[in-house]
Amino acid sequence: MFRRLFSRLFFNSMVVLLAAIGVFGLVLGNILSETQYQTVVRQMVEDAKDIAQNYNYLLNRQISGQVMADAISGVAEDSELWFIGRNGLTISVTGLGDEDAPAVVSDDTEEYVSQVAQSGQTIVLEGAYDQFFGIPIITVVTPLFNGEQQIGALFLHRSLSLIRLSLSNLLMMLYPGIFIAIGIGLLLSYTMTVRISKPLSDMSAAAKKLSMGDMSVRLDESSMEEVNELATTFNAMVDSLSNMEEMRRGFVANVSHELRSPITSIAGYLQGMLDGTIPESEHRRYMQVVYDETQRLSRLIRDLLDLSRIESGSVPLNPVDFDICELLRRVLIKFEGRLEGKNMELDMQMPDDPLYVHADVDRIEQVVSNLIDNAIKFCGQYGKITIGASAQNGILTLFVQDDGAGIKEEDLPHVFERFYKADKAHTSGLGTGLGLSIVKKILEQHGQRITVESKVGQGAKFSFTLALAKPARKEEKPARPEE
Repeated sequence: MFRRLFSRLFFNSMVVLLAAIGVFGLVLGNILSETQYQTVVRQMVEDAKDIAQNYNYLLNRQISGQVMADAISGVAEDSELWFIGRNGLTISVTGLGDEDAPAVVSDDTEEYVSQVAQSGQTIVLEGAYDQFFGIPIITVVTPLFNGEQQIGALFLHRSLSLIRLSLSNLLMMLYPGIFIAIGIGLLLSYTMTVRISKPLSDMSAAAKKLSMGDMSVRLDESSMEEVNELATTFNAMVDSLSNMEEMRRGFVANVSHELRSPITSIAGYLQGMLDGTIPESEHRRYMQVVYDETQRLSRLIRDLLDLSRIESGSVPLNPVDFDICELLRRVLIKFEGRLEGKNMELDMQMPDDPLYVHADVDRIEQVVSNLIDNAIKFCGQYGKITIGASAQNGILTLFVQDDGAGIKEEDLPHVFERFYKADKAHTSGLGTGLGLSIVKKILEQHGQRITVESKVGQGAKFSFTLALAKPARKEEKPARPEE
């Protein structure tokens, strides 16, 4: 995996690097070529003007044209000089004897002389005399004077091959730098490829181990910020999956335990009645125990289904405006028998006027029922339950408080976890350990929260929030919870 990934990354980086250097070389070559060409043209123009000025100076001192031409021809090296009179006659051609001088004056030459004579400006020609010399030529034509009188034009010819040769020499000087740049680029590309491919290869191997159930895999931090961020995210994902796996195992273990306990009891009592261990006179009492255990199983299965449906989102909310005070009164009627059976005191700190909230009636009834049921279970004989509410900034806070045994401080963060029982000694097998989990999930569905306060020996206080109904909604006919 590492070799394949490394090879692909390194090959791609080399292609990009060489392509970039190639494009840079072409652009640089064109820029240097154009710069060199313009430099040579400017130099030729300056040389031609200097020669014409020197020619004028020597001519005023009545020195012959051929002598003057020979004297100043060295000013422009690697060049051909033509001194052409305005009447079209050849004054001098440097580098050639008069007897060998070809007829350099042509119609084009006379036209260039005339053009320079009329404008008084220097002109540059490229390719105008290629056929005459048999090689690519660049020509500069500048006016030729005798004092203030224009007597002709100076033609300065230079081979383009000399310009190209000069450019080639310049590029040859740049080649070592280019090769060094390529070498450095390849080294950096190799280093970056290793830094990128190695963590990705490690991540691929870790993902394979993770898919096989190995939750111990972790990725080391990288010096590259992006790769390090990816490694951190991967490790966080593994931690989350590991926690989920532990929760799953704990959930399965808890469900197995909760199911096994009543089933074992039911099987033991039935076996005792069948084999005569339990006398027939005691059958009715133990059948009641068996019935209670089946009811406990039914509650456990119902709570599991409710929690599963809520977590999966298959229980849609139907929020309406309703009077929470009326809902509390209706719920308490259901617990009246249990409250009287324990001689418990109920303190209702609710307003006399209706208090409308906006929520799902059935789900909030389940929340209130679970909290009151929990309070009754953890209170002893002659215990006290207090239920109250307060409204502020559009939010209602409702609490259910008991004076039971309370919850230890180390148990408080876990009371809303599935199957968590803070005080197993007081549950007596009556609870499923899912009630508070269901309460929290329902309130989270509503976008609300629930908190718990408790001290050992001073009972527990569960508080949750609900959204108050908007004023406009109070005028509508409020929904009444069904009995």
